[in-house]
Amino acid sequence: MKSPWSISTTVRNPERLRDFLRILRTLEGENFDNDNQIKYQILLIKERLYRPTKIPLKYKDLFADLRKEITFEIAREVFEYQNYEDPPIRGRQSVNPLNKLGFSIAREREGQIKITELGNLFLSPDTDIGYIFFKSLLKLQFPNPWSKDFSEAKGFNIRPFIAALHLMKKTRGLSKAEFCFFVPTLISFESVTSYAKHVANYRAIRSSREKDRYIERFIRSFYETDRLTRIQVNNLLDYGDNAMRYFRLTKYFRITKRPLGDWIIELEPYRMEEIDQLLAMYDGSASRFESINEYLDYLSDISKPELPWELDYNKLKSVAISLTKITEDDFNKIAPALKAELKAEYEALIGADLNRMSSREMERLINKLRSFRLKIIQISTGRRLKRNLNELRNLVSILEDRKKLREIEPEEFEYTIFEILKIINDEIDIRPNCIFDDEGTPIGFAPGNKADIEGFYESFNAIYEVTLDVSRNQVYRESMPVMRHLREFENKYHGKASYCVFIAPRIHGDTVNYFWYSVKSGYEGKRQKIVAIDLENFLKVTKIFMAVVENKGEFGHQNIKGLLDNIIQEAGRSNSSISWQESVPSQISGWERSLV
Repeated sequence: MKSPWSISTTVRNPERLRDFLRILRTLEGENFDNDNQIKYQILLIKERLYRPTKIPLKYKDLFADLRKEITFEIAREVFEYQNYEDPPIRGRQSVNPLNKLGFSIAREREGQIKITELGNLFLSPDTDIGYIFFKSLLKLQFPNPWSKDFSEAKGFNIRPFIAALHLMKKTRGLSKAEFCFFVPTLISFESVTSYAKHVANYRAIRSSREKDRYIERFIRSFYETDRLTRIQVNNLLDYGDNAMRYFRLTKYFRITKRPLGDWIIELEPYRMEEIDQLLAMYDGSASRFESINEYLDYLSDISKPELPWELDYNKLKSVAISLTKITEDDFNKIAPALKAELKAEYEALIGADLNRMSSREMERLINKLRSFRLKIIQISTGRRLKRNLNELRNLVSILEDRKKLREIEPEEFEYTIFEILKIINDEIDIRPNCIFDDEGTPIGFAPGNKADIEGFYESFNAIYEVTLDVSRNQVYRESMPVMRHLREFENKYHGKASYCVFIAPRIHGDTVNYFWYSVKSGYEGKRQKIVAIDLENFLKVTKIFMAVVENKGEFGHQNIKGLLDNIIQEAGRSNSSISWQESVPSQISGWERSLV
């Protein structure tokens, strides 16, 4: 029976891999034998990066209180409490995506644990994550000397990233369903043309029922079975969704949403020169390796696989020419006032003499052109949003619609909150720290060392932390990191009072408890100004702003600061975090009366 390929079933969000790799680096230089496989998993538990399903009763409070350290001895005891049939396999499973993506070499038979050059770049906070995953996914291939599951005997001969580019070039993009069903099952580069025909046949069918039947026949044929299981179908949906998250981070793909909520995944039009060069050079087949050592050398060498514009100066020049033309077109479309503001920077980039540049100079120019284009998009977006009540009504309606809210990706939710803040505030500067594609669309979370959004006002500074998570995981992933981000922000920008506004559809009681303790008693010896506000009350504040502005009243940063101060002062008068959180709606109502 055939099986689809997958990148990682262990870590759904690519950004989490950085913490897994950080822990593995503490073991670098040691052998990844059974003892260190177990030790690695214990360290993940100790650092709260992995939470076992069974926690001994005596440690329930310890694991619930994020302010307390879990010692290695306790983490080991909890690990052993799981009574795993094969304990070392847990560490192997956790390290598997790091090995598969070329960030590490950690296998029992391959000697000492090694973090590759690509892995060390991934750990650097200032490295372009798009470049990291682009180089990583170019290396990903099946079969390879480490891949027993995806072997040549089972029909595998593919570089999934390159093959997906080829398929989407032929099909002019894929819907979400098409991607999930046709990309993970594409296990040989030789099938790209036939798969493109499958996509065309599927699209030609008008009846939804017939479309479902076509897909069912296709999947049954792939699995070589007469009866499909729900797991087989769900695996394709999971593998496709997971692969898309990784692929998007390369910035070679973009997602366009349709009016009814569906989306299509397309090749990034502003990287078509690079894409065409890649497709001309690579057909999507897997490389051959004579030995395991040759493969490990390949994983460790950041210059591999070779890129056409790295090998040929003229091809690199073609990329620069293409981006220069795109930048010219974009600049000519912007408003006159913005043109005047950016004219000097634009002319310096466009006027660069490509014929006199070295390869390194041209690479720097390409990066500057991309950054300049993104700058145009973000400035234009900011000016379009400023006091735009029609756009604000649209954003509020989206967030009030439970069905639409369920369809929003976490990074989209984060960016939507930024857009609302941009409309309602008269900030000096407000910055979303999420990862953007070439068109300014958010494709990933803010790096772990940064707040989601940073805001700077005349009378105060603030960070905004945003999550869709309403489970108990909210407590583990948000409470202490939020307090840490605020402290780092306070230390960096200490000229004004610094606040944190935490926004989620629903605030978990334990999350509030941590914030209440920080406001009343302090975090690392100093009190903080944190306000947790659920989505319903955040939208209420937004509607109050609209009402004030529509009645031609004044609304500025002082008004927001006044509300935050009122809520924070209430923490000192509250006997519990529960009563403090329950007071937020009345604080908003009182604030509304003061504005009227």
